[in-house]
Amino acid sequence: MTLENLQSLLLPQIETSLIDFFNSLDFGASPELGQILRYHMGWEADASGNMPRGKRLRPLITLLATGGFNEYPPASMPAAIAVELLHNFTLIHDDIEDQSPLRHGRPTLWQRYGTAQAVNAGDALFSIAQLSMLNLAETSSQVVVLDALQEFNRSYLHLAQGQYLDISFEDKTDVAVSTYLEMVAGKTGALIALAASLGARITGQTLTEYHKLAEYGHYLGLAFQIQDDILGIWGDPKITGKSAASDILTRKKSLPNLIGLAECPEFRSLWKKETLADEEVLKMANLLENCGVREKVNQQSEELTQLSLQSLETVFPKKNDYSAALSELAGSLLSRDY
Repeated sequence: MTLENLQSLLLPQIETSLIDFFNSLDFGASPELGQILRYHMGWEADASGNMPRGKRLRPLITLLATGGFNEYPPASMPAAIAVELLHNFTLIHDDIEDQSPLRHGRPTLWQRYGTAQAVNAGDALFSIAQLSMLNLAETSSQVVVLDALQEFNRSYLHLAQGQYLDISFEDKTDVAVSTYLEMVAGKTGALIALAASLGARITGQTLTEYHKLAEYGHYLGLAFQIQDDILGIWGDPKITGKSAASDILTRKKSLPNLIGLAECPEFRSLWKKETLADEEVLKMANLLENCGVREKVNQQSEELTQLSLQSLETVFPKKNDYSAALSELAGSLLSRDY
């Protein structure tokens, strides 16, 4: 089966399992809290009937990694759900910290329900994610459950460190590329590494397989974010839903912008202006291209993807449908245009 076939098979199972687990929770005298969380997860419509949901990429990776070891993927479903819930917890808090008004084209939680209740909802989702991870006891030993829960919390600490760095960049005029990559390793790479490595933990593999799958997720997460950075400057607004060169307009400390600030004097001079006209934003995007920045970041994304695939090859030298889908997934993330 191809990645597309497995997505058609597994994504509905992930969504059903998420909803079933969520419906099993008792919110007692606070049913509105459950409603707020359902709204964020895309199970409650807004005034226009819009019900957008995430791609469920991370739980899919957990199930594919489990299947790669010839184990029945749903055996790791509680862990897969936990990773997705943790991811959504971070989105709620990121939206608050970034003051983002929209997610998936509709108001974020803090915009709709207020900051205090959005923080509360995020905290509740973090606890719910932990409860889901504990449900691994239904299919795994207590040792596996404790190991998985430890990695879950260690990964979140790494993620929080990445978020700290990202926020700290706002007040800095000079951010090294190495520091940027450390931030991405936390914000994006840590959770994808967790999602992949849980497949090895749950199926009882050695530390070698566990670490190599974590490497796969780590490098894939870095490549994924760099691809986002590329689209934030050169993506098609009709596809991305953002204005052209939006990451320049907002002065985002993305990889292309950081390299441009270090290597392109005219770009750096325009960056220092208090306000930018539309034509200046487009000029800066062209300057990055002329300075070779776009080529450099594309190359870095490709190199990271190859490192990810090499780690995967170490674990699965002989591929089945599930491990082959993990390889295909890496390629599809690199070539995406949104």
